[in-house]
Amino acid sequence: MRLSVGREIELLEKLKLQDPKAFSQLYNLYVKKIYAYALGILKSPALAEDITQDTFVKLWEHAASIQTDRSVQAFLFTIARNLSLNVIKRASRETWISDELFTHAIHQSEDGLQYTERKQTGEFISLAVNQLPPKRKAIYELCREDGYSYKQAAEKLGIKDSTVNSQMVKALKTIKDFMVRNGALLFILFYPH
Repeated sequence: MRLSVGREIELLEKLKLQDPKAFSQLYNLYVKKIYAYALGILKSPALAEDITQDTFVKLWEHAASIQTDRSVQAFLFTIARNLSLNVIKRASRETWISDELFTHAIHQSEDGLQYTERKQTGEFISLAVNQLPPKRKAIYELCREDGYSYKQAAEKLGIKDSTVNSQMVKALKTIKDFMVRNGALLFILFYPH
């Protein structure tokens, strides 16, 4: 349901006065749209729910300064976009966010842009892998490209499982740092490698 301009201005004027009913009406009108928008960016239902809630918290916190001559929908989408981008930035520092984004991103269908991004990401990852020390590179390739488990890779190379694990952690950190330095962080979040 779309609000008439007059009705939207009326709700915004009430919201500026901290009217909970006006807030509730705006929430009910836009919550599904904001959730779908955040989900489209983040691909994670849990993170999209958080962004949606945070968006409406920000709306309430900034109610007094809302401009009634502007679309509330555009305002909400801007908040949701900025919060979503902040989550993506934090993903480079907090692995649980990267894991959450990655888990849901691989289940989404791929369009032409996603294919291009995935291909470019593969190229970035190849550059990063080629910069790894030789033994670490061999371990990474066995585990990630050849599908070996850490235990299988350890047996093949005659080393301890814990060595494979620590080398993989270091390899993945090096690759992630390389991606961040080269502006490819957004790609790595959606690349099922």
